[in-house]
Amino acid sequence: MEKALILFMNSKDIREKFLSFFREHGHTIVPSSSLIPDDPSVLLTTAGMQQFKPYYTGQLNPETTIHPNLGKPVGKNAASVQKSFRTSDIDEVGDESHLTFFEMLGNFSFGDYFKEDAIKYAYEFITSPKWMNLKIDYVSVFAGDTDIPADEESEKIWRSIDGKMKIERAALEDNFWGPTGAEGPCGHTTEIYVRCVE
Repeated sequence: MEKALILFMNSKDIREKFLSFFREHGHTIVPSSSLIPDDPSVLLTTAGMQQFKPYYTGQLNPETTIHPNLGKPVGKNAASVQKSFRTSDIDEVGDESHLTFFEMLGNFSFGDYFKEDAIKYAYEFITSPKWMNLKIDYVSVFAGDTDIPADEESEKIWRSIDGKMKIERAALEDNFWGPTGAEGPCGHTTEIYVRCVE
């Protein structure tokens, strides 16, 4: 009987691979900001994009403003491993996927690329033998509701990458992100699901 060979990666390996991947794809690596943010709309840093919120809202220019954690401008594309603390779903903490303190690995673009390249980067990082070499079980996209239309654009992008990809449409509570605090960038998301251990 054949035995399955399971290769394990620790969190340090995953962090290093993630940052190396995005460095190779022209992203500036930005250190994690403090858990206590400059943003007065939240008590604690709740997401990887928190430190980049002024770029998305147009308050600061990422190509000219000195970033406090980096000592130079970030540029058009960035990646980080951000310490985050979240209590919005505290009642679910303790199951397979909810924690209060965690790290968010994120890549960000400030006007350089959008959905298509973001999805392609995610697919390459997760599936390429050079990087994570994992099989994607399925992806989800926003199903839409009475106020916001379905995210058909992301669904089309996934189908163009892999015509056999299993795609599920999910509701607002599962596939809509943000804002961090009372206001700021927000919108529908696409999520990738990988079953690493049977």
